[in-house]
Amino acid sequence: MLAGEGPKAITVMWVMTGLSFILVPLRLYTRIFILQALGLDDHVFTLGWIFLLLYTTFCTVAGTHGFGQPISALTIDEAVQAIYTEMIGQTFAVLGMAIAKLSLGIFLLRIVVKPWHRISIWISMTSLSVVSVMTAIIFWIQRLPSESIYDPRVPGRTVVTVTPFSVLLGSWCAVVDFYFAILPWIFIWELNMRFKEKMTIAISLSLGFIAGICGIVRTIELGGLSSSNYTEDTVPLIIWSAVELAVTLICVGIPTVRPLYRRIVHGSTAKESHEGYKKQSGSDPARAQFEFPMRNFGRFARKDDLFTTNASVAETGPVQSFTEGQGDEDLLVAGLRDDGICVRQEIRVERV
Repeated sequence: MLAGEGPKAITVMWVMTGLSFILVPLRLYTRIFILQALGLDDHVFTLGWIFLLLYTTFCTVAGTHGFGQPISALTIDEAVQAIYTEMIGQTFAVLGMAIAKLSLGIFLLRIVVKPWHRISIWISMTSLSVVSVMTAIIFWIQRLPSESIYDPRVPGRTVVTVTPFSVLLGSWCAVVDFYFAILPWIFIWELNMRFKEKMTIAISLSLGFIAGICGIVRTIELGGLSSSNYTEDTVPLIIWSAVELAVTLICVGIPTVRPLYRRIVHGSTAKESHEGYKKQSGSDPARAQFEFPMRNFGRFARKDDLFTTNASVAETGPVQSFTEGQGDEDLLVAGLRDDGICVRQEIRVERV
């Protein structure tokens, strides 16, 4: 029977699990039917949500045994079952947080444009995975035999203290969240998208700042792991772990469902809104785009936008030359003369 702080904790966990689940089918639908580009990051994202579901489920079971209540109010068998199932749930949380951030990292790898971007992302993902797995293992071998961790009736000896590793994991999760939130502002300007699209995507990817803040709060609450009143003092840690994992999934999922939003609200396709997140080094000839080097923010426009621009400029004076070359490095040059003033505009053809 749920009692004490248990109902509050379980309610928050299921609410966060439900909110993050909304993005699972939306993301899969967007990737499969709109972009037709289902990737590894989508499977990792779904796996991260499954780990959140398992975390919430095991903590719910722990609540029926006394999680959220003072350990002194429980029988020894109830306390053992509550701590044991809670520990299983925490293991899924530790691994799930790394998996969710891996999903974002893999997504970023699909759109970054420079080698050092890829290297830094791989370093972040690899190091976080190592720390997460290491913490999960130490969590279960901090005392030997492992039964002595949650059952005081079993004699055992302490092998290693898990709290420092938990602090390291929480801190590193926050660092990776902040880095992944900052990185888009560095490379997004080199993608073949409109300026408005770049700003929107950069802001949506920066929602990871929220997950980083949740990670800091969760790290502060790690003191409950070493408390003798484990079933009650770990409630804040359990809640904030669920919030961080769910917020991470939500922040990762929002940018990937934007093509679906554009399709519903504006009726546009992925190609029209450049939602395919293609790099400049792409080679699809069907998606020629035109760069205006004179713009300091590197705006890219579609072919129909180009002719609209030329038509409006032509009203101010006769177009003396307009030629289109072949290949990625060729230029379109329009020279305009009006009262002795020469206006030169260069337009670079990009194959993306």
